[in-house]
Amino acid sequence: MTKLRHLVAEVDAALDIYLAGRTGQQFNKVAFILADDCCELASKLYLITRHPAWSDARANGSFKSFRNVTAEVRAACPASANILVRIEARRDRRNGFFHSAHLLDLTLQPRDVKDALSDLLTYGALLFGSEWDEEVKGQGNLETAAVIIQLDCKAHADPSIGPKVADIFAKRRRTEVQKAKGCEVTHHPDDHHLRLAVRNGGKELRDILQALLG
Repeated sequence: MTKLRHLVAEVDAALDIYLAGRTGQQFNKVAFILADDCCELASKLYLITRHPAWSDARANGSFKSFRNVTAEVRAACPASANILVRIEARRDRRNGFFHSAHLLDLTLQPRDVKDALSDLLTYGALLFGSEWDEEVKGQGNLETAAVIIQLDCKAHADPSIGPKVADIFAKRRRTEVQKAKGCEVTHHPDDHHLRLAVRNGGKELRDILQALLG
């Protein structure tokens, strides 16, 4: 499913932006907005996949609202009811700071972003099943990034997870071949190290992290 592949690539970009600011949290709003956008795209793609003639436009030319679309998904996939409650609530919050200058200084807690990304991954798997899993496997290091999100969420209930994850990354080399010359400017070296570790770690790193989820 080519369109699903494009959607998964967008999800990968959202997680990569989160990882780029995991320590400094400077990209929280961007990652939160992208997670919301991807949930809307996933909803529409699911409906189009079920009924190729489906459209997000009404007969009068206007577009269906976000809740019009999620209501159709809920009717077609009753199992999505609970997660859609959270997704819809995030749309309201996103609109608050995305469209109103009065809420530009609204603070998003790190957990808000992690939960949004985790629900995005769960929602995609719920709607598209094995096809979603296959696309995720073929999308760079998305599998590893997804496990990191899941571990970050799990760490809220089990604080011992954080140090274990940090220890795994501390033991990863920054690059496959250490360079004698050259330098890079980065505001948060820990995040830079994390992204390099994910990029170079491959399936081996994924499996090591996966083991922490139990």
